[in-house]
Amino acid sequence: MMAQPAIQQGRNLGDNLIRLLNGKALQPFIYKDKGSMATVGRNKAVCDLKNIRFQGVFAWFVWMFVHLFFLIGFRNRVVVFVNWVYNYIRFDREARLIIRPFKRNYDQFRD
Repeated sequence: MMAQPAIQQGRNLGDNLIRLLNGKALQPFIYKDKGSMATVGRNKAVCDLKNIRFQGVFAWFVWMFVHLFFLIGFRNRVVVFVNWVYNYIRFDREARLIIRPFKRNYDQFRD
């Protein structure tokens, strides 16, 4: 949720630095809300854009398309898409907790 404001602020800062070097007046930062998207489960997402809101499978496909579109490079897009398809087919989740197996130390109970 913080990427869009950061990108827009960075762009505004860069433009203002150039304006400052050229002796021009600085421009104030104005945030342009492009909406929000989130996946909420398998085949489910919500999209809250400027004038439209939708949910479900269609929103899930829109979320996937937008995320793939903004990746840099064709190879990155293909790799991410293949990973998503693989995880979807295998019902695999990308984020897993790594937990060591618990081993009880029975020596502490001995006299």
